[in-house]
Amino acid sequence: MSEGLERVCVGCGDSEEEVRLEACGICSHLFCAGCAHKAGYGRRFCSSECTRAYYFAGEPDDDDSGEPEE
Repeated sequence: MSEGLERVCVGCGDSEEEVRLEACGICSHLFCAGCAHKAGYGRRFCSSECTRAYYFAGEPDDDDSGEPEE
């Protein structure tokens, strides 16, 4: 049986045997508590990009509606 896919932190490379790993809610990459990017209300992500995606990937701004202002 092959153990080809070792579960490691995307930040520091520590393995699941060394630290507790958590999956990112945006991209599913694994990260440890030391490498977590923390955001409001205790949410944690693997990177600042995923943090921004969680909070800012919603509806377009009102300014971007494409309609001219009156």
